[in-house]
Amino acid sequence: MDSGSSKPEEVAAYQSIEAMLSALLDDPILADVPWKPSLADVDTLINLELGSAMGVTVVKLDNTSFDVAVLNSATVKDLKLAIRKKINEIEQEQMGHRHISW
Repeated sequence: MDSGSSKPEEVAAYQSIEAMLSALLDDPILADVPWKPSLADVDTLINLELGSAMGVTVVKLDNTSFDVAVLNSATVKDLKLAIRKKINEIEQEQMGHRHISW
């Protein structure tokens, strides 16, 4: 089998998978799933749907808000880490690479 003939098929398959993933993530039901979710992110969101995690809305002083999800058994440290992660994601979406010194 010629290796050159499989390359276009691989590219087409990759583009098809990428298109399906993009369509799934654009679905309003999956709006809370990050673009590149970790296993922990997916696990927390599944637990949120099952009722063993809670969603917390953080309202900032400028009246903007964002949501984070943590397990019901989470500690304050876990909540703080979730808030830091979410803020870093928001900052990177808006301004590109940026580092906040906590």
